[in-house]
Amino acid sequence: MSREKIKVPVKVYDELVALMREIHFTQDHQDTIKKAEDRGYMNAATWIRENERAYKIGFTWGFEPDTSTSQGTLQDIPPREAPVQHRTIHRESTIQPKSQKKSSGGFFDRIKKWLGF
Repeated sequence: MSREKIKVPVKVYDELVALMREIHFTQDHQDTIKKAEDRGYMNAATWIRENERAYKIGFTWGFEPDTSTSQGTLQDIPPREAPVQHRTIHRESTIQPKSQKKSSGGFFDRIKKWLGF
């Protein structure tokens, strides 16, 4: 058996590469499947579940995209959604202006009063 990289579909390869950047692969394929599903890499999780032995070999020897499978078309890309309009509500100012009265009970006023000034 030669040491060739395991060929996987292009979408699976992209998700495996992204998953490899986010976590450290382990030989525990069940743990890797759970982490892939938690991150939304459903193609990679399904492939690992269906190809446990190939995953374990690819874990050590590496993976490469299988370009003989279709890579998708522009129709696979969802159309751009319209931007969400944010609505604002006008509210009256809730801050009350500060009164112009001077307080007569300040620290220095009490000292002046005590000294008789």
